[in-house]
Amino acid sequence: MSTSTPPDKGPADTALNPALHRSDDASYGPSYQGTDPMKTVSVQDTEEGSSWPMIWAAVAILGVVVTLYLVLS
Repeated sequence: MSTSTPPDKGPADTALNPALHRSDDASYGPSYQGTDPMKTVSVQDTEEGSSWPMIWAAVAILGVVVTLYLVLS
């Protein structure tokens, strides 16, 4: 992988479409120091959401029962 930037083609390429004008974002560079995202992650050991499989099973069973009732009657 090359670290050199390609030469600017000049105004001939940007004459038809100004959006093709080359611009570099200088807000982030080698001196930018960020934080490790894994340090900000917190996991709570709770029972929250553990009832959803039972809810979906009940809805599926109810859907099958209603479908059978409508088809057979």
